[in-house]
Amino acid sequence: MSKMKIYFSLFILFLSFNLSAQLYFSDPDDLADAVNNSTNGGVFIVNNGTYNDFEATFEIVATADNPIIIKAETVGGVTLTGESHFVLKKSAYVTLEGFVFDGQGEDSLVKLEGSNHIRISRNVFELETTESIKWVFVGGVWNDNTLPFIYPSHNNRIDHNLFKNKATPGHYITIDGSFHDTGSDEVYYQSQNDTIDHNYFKNNGPRAVNEQESIRIGWSEMSLSSGYTIVEHNLFEDCDGDPEIVSVKSCDNIIRHNTFVASYGTLSLRHGNRNRVEGNYFFGNEKPIGTSPAGSTIYTGGIRIYGTDHLIINNYMEGLNGTRWDAPITLTLGDAIDGQSSNLSKHFRAERVTIAYNTLVNNSHGIEIGYDNNDNYSKDLEDITIANNLITGSENSLVEIVDTDNDQGDRITWLNNLMHPTANATLLAGASSTSFDNTAVIDENPFLTFDSASNIWKTTGDSPLYENALTTTTIDQDIEGQPRSSISNPGADHFSLESIRYPPLTPADVGPNAGDINTSTFNTDETNATLVYPVPADDNIHLTNIDSKVNQVRLVNLDGKIILSLQIQDATKDFTINTTRLTNGIYMLQFFKNGTQSGSKKIIIQH
Repeated sequence: MSKMKIYFSLFILFLSFNLSAQLYFSDPDDLADAVNNSTNGGVFIVNNGTYNDFEATFEIVATADNPIIIKAETVGGVTLTGESHFVLKKSAYVTLEGFVFDGQGEDSLVKLEGSNHIRISRNVFELETTESIKWVFVGGVWNDNTLPFIYPSHNNRIDHNLFKNKATPGHYITIDGSFHDTGSDEVYYQSQNDTIDHNYFKNNGPRAVNEQESIRIGWSEMSLSSGYTIVEHNLFEDCDGDPEIVSVKSCDNIIRHNTFVASYGTLSLRHGNRNRVEGNYFFGNEKPIGTSPAGSTIYTGGIRIYGTDHLIINNYMEGLNGTRWDAPITLTLGDAIDGQSSNLSKHFRAERVTIAYNTLVNNSHGIEIGYDNNDNYSKDLEDITIANNLITGSENSLVEIVDTDNDQGDRITWLNNLMHPTANATLLAGASSTSFDNTAVIDENPFLTFDSASNIWKTTGDSPLYENALTTTTIDQDIEGQPRSSISNPGADHFSLESIRYPPLTPADVGPNAGDINTSTFNTDETNATLVYPVPADDNIHLTNIDSKVNQVRLVNLDGKIILSLQIQDATKDFTINTTRLTNGIYMLQFFKNGTQSGSKKIIIQH
């Protein structure tokens, strides 16, 4: 064969590969056929537009090196209405990106069955229905008990999505699993190692009696299985649909660095053991005490705890009005003890739980203990440690034994807590045997100051320092990700001048148009000193105090497309970028020194 023919054959092969690697579709059947017949990964794009009843089931095992990407032509450019939904069954390494689900159907909008390494990213989810629907469902293949499908999904990621306007039962996200019929019993397994991050959950309500959590992880029958689910960097706003905003019903999960705003209910450790709740912000935002459609009183709350060996650390709670089930920190009695009951739907008493370095400020109530649900719960708490917390408020009691006969006495160990009641508040109420000495609680001024940048009460250089009272647990960071030594401020915030990694989240930080806050080039040392204003930008972006060696800037959208590239002739002078022709959204402003990127900053444009 001549060299020319060889080159031509290689060219045709190269062209064929690239045509199969990125294809455009307007028909769901064609899309599903192309994806399911793919042998080498590829990018499958749905043309921008609105499609009714766009239903597709994908069953494809791709690889990490050659993944499948199913995406809208542009993020938010494809709207799926009617019965539109996607199912991924026995699939791996598939990404769904950029769709707007605006349905009226009776199916989960995205369902994972026995699938792994699936990413659901930068979508908008909204469903108008009268049915109880789980909008995004992660589980097993319930009609297939053959290996390996007796095991559920695993290692999936749900990130940078917007979930909004849920008015009926069901969850925004359900992390479920599968079961194995052994012949004599059914053994349940939860989907493992899934991550839910940088999502915006809003307007879930009104309150249902049950089954309208924004996120449910596990359920009672699989509550003894380990999920290893991570829920982090999500924003929950006006999520009122269930007494449990996030319901954890399995073991070994992490709920961290989330922000809850004006939401009736709590983050509930309802079932399961060994869960970690760390670095979350809870704000009441002056939302009044409410009434559910059934006539019950509902409140903005914090964290409710059942089960064993949990760690509750570095959480911040402000302006909450909850009590009983919904106090900032709620420890009711239980109706079962771990290892002694086979009825997994019960409320297992809290046992071997550590509650440390949390800040409760200006709430209607504080830590509430001993509620027995009208004598229905009789199992006392066991081995609870409450240490190095900071609680201050002006009403009711900072610590209350809700039912006096249920004072837990020495079942709870109190160590190195700062509690400072002001105005009409008291330190302790309802106690018959509990009392505080200076090893348990110190009443002194915490010298907090309100930080208008982050809208939280923070410690100052005058705030007291206490020794870490925990002998088995090292907590070396505070809520903002700043270092915490063995002697530090009580409460979630330790006074520090170092950079803040985890402030309270805002809508700009989450959802389809948010940048990745963990991008390695974001706010590097070389660009930290550069001042970029205003925030958000309107018709112009102004830069001042630019590094003297920077000679080029680029404005890049979230798809990585360069929108503007400008040369800087003299970095010692202020620089202005005209943005009048740019659409609203989030961009990355990249700084270059002689062609090498030296850093970047996130920019919001809002005309």
